[in-house]
Amino acid sequence: MNNKKESLVAWLIIVLVVAVLVRITLRINYPLAQSNDTPTYLHLANSLKNHNGFERYNGTRTPGYPILLMAADTDENIYFMQLVMGLLTTLLVFFLAWMVGGRAWFAGIIALAHTLNLGQLFFEAAVLSETAATFFLFCIMSGLAFIYMSTGDSTNLPEPDLSLPMSLRFGGFNPLVISISLVIGFLSSAVAMTRPLFAFIPFLGSLFLVFFWRAAPLKIRLGSAFLAVLPSLTVLLLWVNFIYTRFNIVGMDSIGGYHLVNHTTSFFELAPIEYAPIRDSFLEFRAARITTSGSPINTIWDAIPTLMTQTKLNYYSLGRLMGEISRRLIHDHPWLYFQNLALGWWWFWRVGVFWLPENIINLSLRAVAGKLMLAERISLFGINLLFLAGSLALLRPRIRQLFKMDVFLWFAVSAVWVTSILQTLAEHGDNPRFLAPLQSLVVLIVGVWLMRSTEFLKQSLSKSQTNITGKKAVEK
Repeated sequence: MNNKKESLVAWLIIVLVVAVLVRITLRINYPLAQSNDTPTYLHLANSLKNHNGFERYNGTRTPGYPILLMAADTDENIYFMQLVMGLLTTLLVFFLAWMVGGRAWFAGIIALAHTLNLGQLFFEAAVLSETAATFFLFCIMSGLAFIYMSTGDSTNLPEPDLSLPMSLRFGGFNPLVISISLVIGFLSSAVAMTRPLFAFIPFLGSLFLVFFWRAAPLKIRLGSAFLAVLPSLTVLLLWVNFIYTRFNIVGMDSIGGYHLVNHTTSFFELAPIEYAPIRDSFLEFRAARITTSGSPINTIWDAIPTLMTQTKLNYYSLGRLMGEISRRLIHDHPWLYFQNLALGWWWFWRVGVFWLPENIINLSLRAVAGKLMLAERISLFGINLLFLAGSLALLRPRIRQLFKMDVFLWFAVSAVWVTSILQTLAEHGDNPRFLAPLQSLVVLIVGVWLMRSTEFLKQSLSKSQTNITGKKAVEK
């Protein structure tokens, strides 16, 4: 075994040992947690298991994560399943960082950054969909990176320390690449049905496969793109048709109207006069929400029972009506709506976490975890700001050359930006949590930029020193 392979194996062992130990520590000291969102997932899981599938389905959640909960069945199994997903995600982060960065030490550091991210770790100990979405997304990202690298499509990118077998480099049809494309398609369906926010991923990935994956022949690009998008497109069309048939609502769930209210809650007093009774009732709940939580966000969920009684509408009809009122408000007051969009976009980068410190059994560990959590959130927020600055700097050709942007990096940067825009259009609430599944991808991107910039500066300094030495030798 050569030194490069030894280094790769050594770092992999370190990452694996640390990842296992931190999850064992978590399992011993922290019981499985639930949030306000947990009952909606459990409701669908129980309905699927005990009530003839979707017979009692209320349209609140897509079925991706509830199906996993149904399969796991017990809290113990759910906890174990998510810890295993977290462990596998760590290995995927290691693989992806090695493929993109080409350095074993770099892959090790990025993977350790993921597995020691307490925010990410505590999501694995909560009945929430972030861990599953993160796992599916990194499967997809790793598959795409493998496809790009297998063709040697690495614009200005150094080869990884451990090169791919030559049998994977092709000039024509390649069964392995085609198979991976199909797997990406099914995994994209899984992530879309787990977190609908990421339903765009296969379509963006296919766009890059067709138009930017220039190292492969056109027939391979078209075939890979078709297989990557077909399963997702089929599943999404069937699901949207099911929601429309069941609830007369176009969308991935039945609560789009209620989500839209969160965008207009801050200026709901401007609702048209014909909606005065609803407006006045809603404003009472908004005032109470501000008193108890300090924020008007999610007032609608408190107000729904009263508004249903007042309007004599069922849950779904009320949702359509509240969506109609919100669209009127947005149409009449676009600037106020835009302000909320901008605010929600900014919140996205503020590093959302979910954990219950009081649930940590060991008091000393609780104190240490609290300090580490704060330090990590500050550090990650700084990394997010570097991502924003770096991605905007890509407008300059010199920066693109400095960062040695390849196809995968362009796709990754685009995916994060699209997510940041879509999430603020879809919801105005707990926006920082929407970044959680992609947070380690942001860390990876920034890490690659810093590594390549450092290498570029070192090379420039080395050339300068060589030139100076040469000049001195000529003068002598």
